[in-house]
Amino acid sequence: MSRSWEAVRSFLEQLEARGGQEGAVLAGEFSDIRSRSISWKTDNVYSTEAGCQPENVKKNRYKDVVPYDQTRVILSLLQEEGHSDYINGNFIRGSDGSQAYIATQGPLPHTVLDFWRLVWEFRVKVILMACREVENGRKKCERYWAQEQEPLQIGLFCITLKREKWVNADIILRTLQVTFQKESRSVYQLQYMSWPDRGVPSHPEHVLTMVEEAHRLQGSGPCSPLCVHCSAGCGRTGVLCTVDYVRQLLLTQTIPPNFSLFDVVLNMRKQRPSFVQTEEQYRFLHHTVSQMFLSALQNATPHNQNLKEVSRPVSTLVHHQHPQRPRSRAENRTPLYDDVLSLPSSPNLPATSRPLDGVLRSISVPGLPALAMSDTYATVQKKHGAPASARAGGAGGEALYSQVTPRALREPARAGYELAAPPSCIPTDGNSTAPNAYEDVANGAPSGGLGFNKRIGKPKGPRDPPAEWSRV
Repeated sequence: MSRSWEAVRSFLEQLEARGGQEGAVLAGEFSDIRSRSISWKTDNVYSTEAGCQPENVKKNRYKDVVPYDQTRVILSLLQEEGHSDYINGNFIRGSDGSQAYIATQGPLPHTVLDFWRLVWEFRVKVILMACREVENGRKKCERYWAQEQEPLQIGLFCITLKREKWVNADIILRTLQVTFQKESRSVYQLQYMSWPDRGVPSHPEHVLTMVEEAHRLQGSGPCSPLCVHCSAGCGRTGVLCTVDYVRQLLLTQTIPPNFSLFDVVLNMRKQRPSFVQTEEQYRFLHHTVSQMFLSALQNATPHNQNLKEVSRPVSTLVHHQHPQRPRSRAENRTPLYDDVLSLPSSPNLPATSRPLDGVLRSISVPGLPALAMSDTYATVQKKHGAPASARAGGAGGEALYSQVTPRALREPARAGYELAAPPSCIPTDGNSTAPNAYEDVANGAPSGGLGFNKRIGKPKGPRDPPAEWSRV
């Protein structure tokens, strides 16, 4: 067996070996990542001087999210007209060592021009957007794209919308035409419409689809960097870049020995502050990569075809089966995405004496949940400060249960799909030390305004991780 496939198998076996301790292990790893990130700041290992310059501070969406000088994107286009070279963004290296990603914040009203300067100068062909314009009643990103019949003029750039369609229930694909000094280019934007702020999707299927579609749109020509952003360009952006990074390792069969997501995330945090920003996101990454790896192993060689018949893997990492809805065999055979599942069979993959289904049966990487769920399920909502009489059962401290209708059964909003409404506003607790709180990552940045860690706390109630992958 090739070294890359041995590394894939080893990664999955390690997750299985952890058993019920997986949640605690991942929590400890993420705590270590945060501690090291803090030490880089206090020891001035990575500086943020450019972003802290008085003329650039106003270009940062969040005063405590400032790009590292060592990897920041430096603009030159239009510099002769008095524009600075600063934008809140960093280059992130890909699996081949190239500048594969530009991780940046969602543009502000006065930085939309800088955003298009970035796209044009670095010949960006595909933009991945992992947020909405408004979330929880707060503006998270300025609209920088044109709408139907409404061209957008930004400085010398003219942006028009050529086409807009739904890729699936969560993702919109927009085809934009960008014209600058009589030259026109096509730029594609993929927007994930239902990725909750400070949270993660309920399952990895559409995240994998998003990165797959991005590479399909990139084509086979000279590679330009993917531009990836959310609101701050740290949390959701970090998840997307990491998933795509591992996907490229898998497709090129260059998974290194002793592969770990701890090392990958830590290395990316050296390039942009707070990449993969919460423990919840770190756990979701393990869930997504596990599914990706298992699916690749199932389809890489005929010897592993028996894995497709595993109907109900026992969950020990991040997935819990709904007791009233056993999974069908067809669901467990659902491909994650075509590229990985069509990896050519290698003649160097001999049959092993240890069957994979025995090794991996207890790992929480079952087939993807079907979109069209046929039942209604309950969620637990923790009520803070509610009178005892208003709680379920009338007992103080008990959880309030409510019914939630699956997405597929709700009234469609557009083109047969639903546009998920932004989550309701979550009270701020000001606790920056909570496990899922956003981090203060600036190095000497002004602190007069409200930073991430001051206005966003650990998710509560309905924002708890989805039950189908958060059970440990």
